[in-house]
Amino acid sequence: MPFRARKRVPDVESDSVDDHRSSKRTRASVPKDYTDPSHPKSLLGQGKLDSNGDLYWEISKARRVTISSFRGKTMVSIREYYEKDGQELPGKKGISLPIDQFSSLVSLLPHIETTLQNKGESVPRPQYDSDSKFTSENKEAGGDSGDVSDAEDTRRNIEATSEDDSDE
Repeated sequence: MPFRARKRVPDVESDSVDDHRSSKRTRASVPKDYTDPSHPKSLLGQGKLDSNGDLYWEISKARRVTISSFRGKTMVSIREYYEKDGQELPGKKGISLPIDQFSSLVSLLPHIETTLQNKGESVPRPQYDSDSKFTSENKEAGGDSGDVSDAEDTRRNIEATSEDDSDE
């Protein structure tokens, strides 16, 4: 006779027991109007700070892109959120990418965009002109985003020279 898996039904008693003991350490709550001096002001205008003090941008009503740190590593998280007792809490669905994996994703975006166009989908291209000021400020301050900026400069150079070749 085959084994049938059944879903566990949570007991009401087990929920109340979990509320009293918490094995996770939580950060102190941060007011929504708090501005972190380590975050550049140009980003604060575009993003928001969550209760952990991490910068995030809303993709849709329930999804966010968050820049956070975990065990000393910076992570880019795309996650669903839900509201409980007036607080926005992260859901189970989502992914946290370390910077190297996020960089790989960004480098794959032109291929992804081309594939989507071949399938008849259109994705608007972002304007990076407003962010170039931030990347130059970050370079002067010794930030890590120099690699991304150098790649963009090289791409612009290739685009500029390829246009010159077509004129001849």
